Amino acid sequence: MEIIHSSKVMTVIRRGLNLIDKRLIDHGAKVMLVVQDMLRADNCQDALTWKNLSILALLHDVGAYRTEDINNLVKFEIGNVWEHSIYGYLFLREFTSLKEWAEVALYHHADYSSMADQPEWLRLNAQILHTADRAVVWHDEVKRSEEELEKHFAKGIGRSFSPKAIELWQKCQKFGTFSKLDDPKYLDTSLDSCLFDEHDSLDYLTMMIHTIDFRSRVTVTHTVGVMEIGFRLARKMELPEHVCQQIYYGAMLHDLGKIGIPVSILEMPGRLSPEEMNIMRQHVVLSGQILDGCVDETIARIALRHHEKLDGAGYPLGLTGDELTLPERLLAVADIASALCMSRSYKEAYPKERCLAILWDMCQKGQIDKEIVSVLDSCFDEIMEQSNEACQPVRDAYDRISREYQSLLKKYADRTI
Repeated sequence: MEIIHSSKVMTVIRRGLNLIDKRLIDHGAKVMLVVQDMLRADNCQDALTWKNLSILALLHDVGAYRTEDINNLVKFEIGNVWEHSIYGYLFLREFTSLKEWAEVALYHHADYSSMADQPEWLRLNAQILHTADRAVVWHDEVKRSEEELEKHFAKGIGRSFSPKAIELWQKCQKFGTFSKLDDPKYLDTSLDSCLFDEHDSLDYLTMMIHTIDFRSRVTVTHTVGVMEIGFRLARKMELPEHVCQQIYYGAMLHDLGKIGIPVSILEMPGRLSPEEMNIMRQHVVLSGQILDGCVDETIARIALRHHEKLDGAGYPLGLTGDELTLPERLLAVADIASALCMSRSYKEAYPKERCLAILWDMCQKGQIDKEIVSVLDSCFDEIMEQSNEACQPVRDAYDRISREYQSLLKKYADRTI
């Protein structure tokens, strides 16, 4: 089953990251354009280098979305670069196929002179990314001329910047790289040049999900919990296997739009005000904007209707029971069950009896499907045990990243860039 076409993966990532902060709209895509032009100027024929460095360019600041370091990134001269660089490196290493290539993201703000002890391939690729990133910030934020940028680069050769990276930057100007940063069609071209196989596609979708859920330990397992509960519940209802898979991947994508919701609202340690709730409800609309035209339509509808209710009181469309398919109804139940049975920022996990009482009360009010809740009730312990087992590797990854982040932060705290 094709969840997302390989040509659309970059589009989904780009749309999602663009929702986080208006000042970073397409920053990663522009850095990728520059990196690709620099590789082209070097006559790079290595498909793996092209692919991995392009992806790193698009995602090089992913750590800032966790450390909330965005205010710092829009400056040309950066002070402490290590918080977002370390977190981004750990995140990419853990959840993508980049593995050792993720170390390029760790050093993407490091001075050339500070990397003398690193392997040459790492030093060069980190410098290509560093040079491209600084060129884009110069263009978008400093807003001064290409000639002035050349002078800045020239002053830093051998110290801040690699002679080879600056040479490639200068060579790629024959492609009009600096001026192309104003033209959206070139960004589309650079994105379309990166194709993924099915495994890679799911890797990067999973990474996007974790950029949302990893904001704290209490949210880290929500999506995985919904995926597992939904899939197991569908199996218990003896739905066809392809439908079970559709529910699984619909659950995977159901909260993707939360990437555009402020962390202060996502992690509010209490009930949301009406105004805050209106903002929170926008996550479904944002999910639709991210997924539009990129994902299997049935899976997208399952994902986007998880807050609809049978009585029409749900959102965002206010659909009623006769407008909702069984898989869409089922995911709504799975989402509620996960929210009730797992810790959240504003509450502890509820015991089984209270979870089921709330679900049955919603059935009585005509909000969710009685048949689905009845099946969940009959195998509640089994499904929740399976869900917890599926969530454990994610909890372990979160703890592993948290520990290593603190360790590396101490290691690099006094290191000059």
